[in-house]
Amino acid sequence: MTLRLAEGRDDVALEGLAQLDSRPLPPGPHLVAERGGRIEAGISLATGELVADPFLRTAELCELLDCHAGQVRVRPEPAPAAPRAPSPRLVTA
Repeated sequence: MTLRLAEGRDDVALEGLAQLDSRPLPPGPHLVAERGGRIEAGISLATGELVADPFLRTAELCELLDCHAGQVRVRPEPAPAAPRAPSPRLVTA
């Protein structure tokens, strides 16, 4: 069993897991659990939501993913600040 960060080539497998799990794929990046060369579970590092193959024993994989994701959790980037109005200037005559 391997835990690793998902790569672009894993998108199809993650989408398939989400469909099997009857839920939308949470936003990436993702940490995945791979067993026998097959991704069986994944967790969103942005939200902590899990997707897993419901037809396999994945409870232990999900626990490991949740534990490890807490160490590498990604915080969403803050929204850009709104532009500030210029400060009024004092004019002396």
